[in-house]
Amino acid sequence: MEPEDRTAGIQVIARAASIMRLLSEHPPGLSLSAIAAEIGLARSTVQRIVQALQAEGMVELAGPQGGFQLGPTLAQLVYRQQADIVTVARPLLEALCNEIEETVALCGLAGSQVTTLDRCVAERTLRVVFPLGTIPHPAHRLAPGLAILSALPEARVTQLLAGSVPPRDLAATQAEIARIRTTDLALDSSDFNPELAGFAVPLRSGFGVHAIAAIVPAARAGGQADRIHGAILACRDAIEAKLGEPATAAASSRR
Repeated sequence: MEPEDRTAGIQVIARAASIMRLLSEHPPGLSLSAIAAEIGLARSTVQRIVQALQAEGMVELAGPQGGFQLGPTLAQLVYRQQADIVTVARPLLEALCNEIEETVALCGLAGSQVTTLDRCVAERTLRVVFPLGTIPHPAHRLAPGLAILSALPEARVTQLLAGSVPPRDLAATQAEIARIRTTDLALDSSDFNPELAGFAVPLRSGFGVHAIAAIVPAARAGGQADRIHGAILACRDAIEAKLGEPATAAASSRR
């Protein structure tokens, strides 16, 4: 391939990525003209790229109102990625659950909300059954959400918090995320659910940023923070070792 052909190919990929990122920020969809205006390209150029993405299922028509939105292929790719990480993490989650005798979960982000990819429920009389799927509360209100936010780039954190944190609470939330970056331990907000205590640490791998969490009845959480933290850290490190943690990201985020 000639150098100019390689450059043109890279440019097309970059433009396609910009379009998909823009559509991810506008779930209801955008018209070709709106996309062109946002990313600074000619409408005809945007139309050609969108048509190619549509053929691959990466974008689709947004409905009768017109415009385009992200397509089903991206969701399928994300599902396969999540299925892979669940397969690797499951036996280590089971071992963690047995060790601390509490419910544990592997979590990710779905927009600005936490989604539970897998869980192991403790076999105890008083136990927490953490829900699978997306949890209808802002990520910053849950320990695994805070853990994930602490490992994301600052610009992405700012974007996520902008739509979910009241301005009066923004400074306190940012301070809490900064604390988690130092201690590698996230805790649920004390006012969120007084009957539960959540502990979580970020998990970084080639599959992105996730969190390992332990969810404990508040009546049993007192004095256990160090033991639970140590156990979920060890579990996290074992999963990262199997998945292949991005060394550069890990080194910079844990300094």
